[in-house]
Amino acid sequence: MPPFRGQAAQPRLWTRALAALLLAPLLLGGCVSHVGPKSIPADRFDYSGALSRSWKEQMVLNLVKIRYSEPPMFLDVQQVVQQYTLEGSGTIYAPGWTGNSTITQAANASARWAESPTITYTPLSGEKFTKSLLQPVSPTDLFSLVQAGWPVDAVFAVAVRSICGLHAGSRTEALRHEADNDFYRVLALLRELQRSDSIGVRVEKKPDGESSVLVFRAPDATEAAMANAKEVRKLLHLNPDATEFRITFGGIPQNDKELAMLTRSMLEILAEASAGVEVPPTDLDEGRALRLTRPADANGPRFEHSPEFNVHVHYSLEKPAGNDVFAAIPYRGGWFFVDDRDFTSKRGLAFLMMLFTLLESGASPAPPALTISKP
Repeated sequence: MPPFRGQAAQPRLWTRALAALLLAPLLLGGCVSHVGPKSIPADRFDYSGALSRSWKEQMVLNLVKIRYSEPPMFLDVQQVVQQYTLEGSGTIYAPGWTGNSTITQAANASARWAESPTITYTPLSGEKFTKSLLQPVSPTDLFSLVQAGWPVDAVFAVAVRSICGLHAGSRTEALRHEADNDFYRVLALLRELQRSDSIGVRVEKKPDGESSVLVFRAPDATEAAMANAKEVRKLLHLNPDATEFRITFGGIPQNDKELAMLTRSMLEILAEASAGVEVPPTDLDEGRALRLTRPADANGPRFEHSPEFNVHVHYSLEKPAGNDVFAAIPYRGGWFFVDDRDFTSKRGLAFLMMLFTLLESGASPAPPALTISKP
């Protein structure tokens, strides 16, 4: 008697069933390894890298836009929510179990993996835009950067317009000003005092608010530091015998114990930095961007040797390739980029990002409430 059809097919059905059972963990195993706590290192690294790259590119884009007299635009990432969905199912049929010899499908396995990131962006506008871009930088904030280790000469060359009536130069046409040689001499002396830890800032709380005081550390200062501090007092017309000076915002001090600093706004700082953007000659000839003329004094162009965080943005018709690009953005049919081998430009761009983050103030709008259901 010929064997029953279901009996003949049973070995093959069992083989398929076992294969499906062995294959199902393999299908889901790769996904399971990225669910739960194991997903944190990979996700945090990927999102952190993406946010950092987009932040650099956004800053370069705004420098280029300002160079072309277009208003800057900043988008803040308010919230990042990542949702994972992992589902799997398996079915096994065998004639010996069901008694149905007509079953031809021995096993079935299926899996579904889904990622649903939700990213919330908020444009910088309103009160936050005004405080972050249009208001001058607080002198106390600048000294906070100096106290944190940033070189005082470079910070002040970028963010300060004048100190006690001594003016820095400007590369913007709207605020173009001839540089005072003594301004940069003061910055060089302050840098020497910073290196020898001979200056400091003290913040005092008063009923009407906080007040910052610049302190020359005379008791334990070296002879060289004392000579530098004496020259700083002389150049800024400060009291030669005082060791503490109140820091105020303004162009002219009220007395010889006040250090009056006229600082720049973040928008003005970006405008100064945009002078380092390389513009195609055709765009200059056609009037699409303004041709800059650098201010000069009796000793020649000031900005050739001033201690600034310069940012040089190159231009290319083709997209720059390789690992030598620090940040690159497409704009007006070409590519603008910062070379990864240009340490000065990388440091300058990092300083602009640091300063912009420091100046962001005002209440941030609350992100929308998100409810993530568990799979």
